[in-house]
Amino acid sequence: MSWSDILYPGNPARREEVVRLHQDLINCIELNFDTTNDLIKALNTHCHCELHPIKMNKNGTVRENCDVLLAAIQSIQDTLQAIDARLKSELEPDLYRKLHDFQEPDAKKMQILHNWAKGVSGFTGLALGILIKLVSSKVTTSVMSKMMTLVVKVGSSIVGAIFVGALLGVGVDLIFSAILGGIERDQLETVIRELQPLVDEFKPASHEYSKTIMKITCMLP
Repeated sequence: MSWSDILYPGNPARREEVVRLHQDLINCIELNFDTTNDLIKALNTHCHCELHPIKMNKNGTVRENCDVLLAAIQSIQDTLQAIDARLKSELEPDLYRKLHDFQEPDAKKMQILHNWAKGVSGFTGLALGILIKLVSSKVTTSVMSKMMTLVVKVGSSIVGAIFVGALLGVGVDLIFSAILGGIERDQLETVIRELQPLVDEFKPASHEYSKTIMKITCMLP
C-alpha cells in the first residue's frame, strides 16, 4: 500500500469506482455497436440500402469508437430521411400525412406503403414493416436522436481519451499517473461526479435503443 493510500484510505475505493463506471460505459458502447449492426443488416437485406457495418476497436479510445458509432447512426438517419423524402414526393399529401400520424394504425400505414411499393422494385412486406417502424415512427427517430446526443457526451467526457481495452486499474493510471494524495482524491471525486450521471443516463438509453431496434428486427426471418 502506498503512502497516498495510507494518508487517504478512500482513494483505492475511488479508483475502483472510476474503473467500474468506465467499464459500464464500454459495455454500453459495445451494446450500441451490436444494435446498430443489426439495424444495418436489416436495412441492407430488406430495403436494399448500402450501409457499412461497424466494428468496435478495442485498441482505440472511447472517443474514437464513439465517433465511429455516431457516424453509423447518422448514416442510418440520412438514409431514412432520403426514403422519407421520396415518400413525400411520390405520395399524395393526405396519404403522406397519415403515414406520420401516430394515431393511424400500422395496418393502414402498411396498406399505404404496399400501394406505393407496387412500383418500387424489390420491396417486400418485411421492408414495408421496417419502413413503418423507422421512417414513420416518432418513437424510433426520437430514440435514435437521443442516442446520438449521448454518444457525443460520452466521447467528449473525461474518459474519452482512455483506451476501450484498458484493463482493471489501467484507465485510472492513464488519467492520474502523476497525481498523489489529496490532489488524487479530489481528481477521483471529480471524475466520479462526471461519470456517474453519464452512466445513469447512457445505460437505460442504450437498452432502450437496443430494445426498440430489436422489436423491428424480430419480425425478420
